Amino acid sequence: MTYKSVIEELYCKLLGIELKRILNEREMLQNQIGYETAEGEVELLSETTVGQILKGKRNISFNASLAFQTSLDYKNPRELFFPSIEFELLLIENIISTILVDPTFENTFLKKLIAKKFSNVSKKEVSQIIEKNKEIFLDSLSSFISDFPEEETSHQIA
Repeated sequence: MTYKSVIEELYCKLLGIELKRILNEREMLQNQIGYETAEGEVELLSETTVGQILKGKRNISFNASLAFQTSLDYKNPRELFFPSIEFELLLIENIISTILVDPTFENTFLKKLIAKKFSNVSKKEVSQIIEKNKEIFLDSLSSFISDFPEEETSHQIA
């Protein structure tokens, strides 16, 4: 696997879990995700498409992004692709943990650099460092992705 594909898979899986949690919290069904077209017609995503997105098995395309943004009353794409601070922190934690343990990143400069900051490679230690430095991590992520990013799909965001 490539670095990009590892991070895409991780991001899509975490985003799917978070979107599923949000839909459940709002008591929305998978067949209620849609948007209004320029012609004034309602375009619903298929339940299969929504289900695959929620499982992290499918890219959120531009149209799917519009459908989720509309259905969840989000003002911009960033709210969809980074729906909460908790999601952002979990994403950062999982990316760091993945870089430290996934063989794809073996012998990379990034892994060596991150590994220097950790006495042992444990999820608990990663969580503690993220929590201790969360403002720095969140500010970095916030400056990296704007409210209206040029990227239009979940794979591009990842």
